[in-house]
Amino acid sequence: MTGTVAAPPLAFGIGPDGTYTRFGQVAAFVLGLLTTFVFLPLVVVAALLYTRAETRFAEDPARARALVNWSWLCVTAPIVIAAVAIAALLALKG
Repeated sequence: MTGTVAAPPLAFGIGPDGTYTRFGQVAAFVLGLLTTFVFLPLVVVAALLYTRAETRFAEDPARARALVNWSWLCVTAPIVIAAVAIAALLALKG
C-alpha cells in the first residue's frame, strides 16, 4: 500500500517553514493594534459609563439609560470591528 501522505494543514498566516507569511505578519500587526488601541480602552470606557449610569438612575432615568446604551455600544463595537477586519483580511488573502 504505497501512497502519498498528505501534509498537515498549515496554521493561519504560517508558511511551510513555520515562519509568518507576509499576510500573517500584516494580520498579526493589525489585529494586535486593534486589540491594544480599540478593545481595551473601549472596555474601560464602557465600565465607566455603566458606573456613572448606576448613580444617575434615581435622579435622571432617561440619561442613565442613554449611558447604559453607550456602554453597550462600546463593548459591541470591537466585535463589529474585528468581524470587518477579518473579512477584509480574508478578502485580501484570497
